[in-house]
Amino acid sequence: MKEIFKINLIKGFIYILLPFVVAITGCEKAIEVAVPVNQIPSTAAFQDSLTAQATVNGMYAFMYTGASANLTTNYSVFASTLPARSADELYLPATPTDEFANNSLIPGTGTVNTVWLQNYQIIYQANGIIAGMGASSLSPTLKKQLIGEAKFMRAFCHFYLVNLYGAVPLITTTDIAVTRTQPQSTVSQIYSQIISDLKDAQGSLAQDYSWSAGLRTRVNSWAATALLARVYLYNKDYVNAEAEASKVIAQSSLYSLPAKLSNVFLKASTETIWAFNTNQYGYASIARVFIPLTASADPNHAMTASLVAAFERDALRPDYQDDRFDSWVKTSASGKYYIAKYGTITAANTEFFVVLRLAEQYLIRAEAMAQQNNLTGSLADINVIRSRAGLHPATAQTQAELLLAVEHERQVELFGEFGHRWFDLKRTGRADAVLAPVKGSAWQSTDALYPIPALQVTNNPALVQNPGY
Repeated sequence: MKEIFKINLIKGFIYILLPFVVAITGCEKAIEVAVPVNQIPSTAAFQDSLTAQATVNGMYAFMYTGASANLTTNYSVFASTLPARSADELYLPATPTDEFANNSLIPGTGTVNTVWLQNYQIIYQANGIIAGMGASSLSPTLKKQLIGEAKFMRAFCHFYLVNLYGAVPLITTTDIAVTRTQPQSTVSQIYSQIISDLKDAQGSLAQDYSWSAGLRTRVNSWAATALLARVYLYNKDYVNAEAEASKVIAQSSLYSLPAKLSNVFLKASTETIWAFNTNQYGYASIARVFIPLTASADPNHAMTASLVAAFERDALRPDYQDDRFDSWVKTSASGKYYIAKYGTITAANTEFFVVLRLAEQYLIRAEAMAQQNNLTGSLADINVIRSRAGLHPATAQTQAELLLAVEHERQVELFGEFGHRWFDLKRTGRADAVLAPVKGSAWQSTDALYPIPALQVTNNPALVQNPGY
């Protein structure tokens, strides 16, 4: 077979089109991991500062736009909506047979393969940048920054792969001859690499947003710290999870919780640690994925009854609901509830698509402290989040009560954002207890992992399919 590349310079970014794999004979097979979008197969790209930065910009662009001009199927939208449908957050009003909401995925489900490929395309691109910059003659400062960004992205995508599919190939090279038949690494091995990459990124990236002209649209050292805090929490390393989250929270000159919930997702939000610049890539806001496009239309993604019911009413003021419900939830003409965290559907909007934000760090620290029996500290962080939502302080007193309180706050604070609810239920071992009553017979314990895509298993005999598929 042969792989055909074409380089286009569009809007200041370098894009390389996905390879068209042309079979020379009918028996030849496509490789299991496509050569990535935006990777330039030439060391020359990393000898010029503008071109080198363009390759990194292209990596960000792909994470928001994906391989096609379809907002509903790009990487970042998939990362937010597919896990939300697999959990108990969202459903598709127009598609009652949705395989994600019904937990009826099969290895041949096309979207399962698309998500796999999208993550590996970014990983390949990051690996290309790391290798290319290592042999580059550019300034040490520039090399350090760009390698740090690439290592962050490699960690970010491996994090999503391991939480969606479980054991997957750990890819740290661009050598297709090696990766074509690479077996899965263990979950522990993958997390070790993620932690290593994030620690490297912490020490390499700037601590401000000077590389993105003050906009929070490129990762910095604190973004690496925020993701590292999450990774430690998922790995039950509560001491380090608390420590890393505390580092981010302590950066009060950069990060704070806006008093008004309507300001959380604005471009200038002080809560944002990292966001996608939706205007930069020529796309309308992420709001188009959630809110009705006309007054009479249904939303593309509607909130489930269980998510709507999760927003508590104040016992002292029974008609007064959680302010997050008032600010971030709206109702369509047909009575369906939808996420309104992003409210502008025009291309020139006032919002960015937030990936990492400060509220999560408070909840990471609250959970980590509860797990270490620092119940007072945990309760204080929970109540920071509740106070902004206009709720009275939580009254949880035991460790078990505090952990459930954190789970609840994460549900009503982070809903619809990059898979938090789906990952939370699985990592805490609560998926069966929570989802079985909601999903009924559709839910099986093995649904907690997506299937390894059939095409990947066919093309790489070293891959082992997940149980239940």
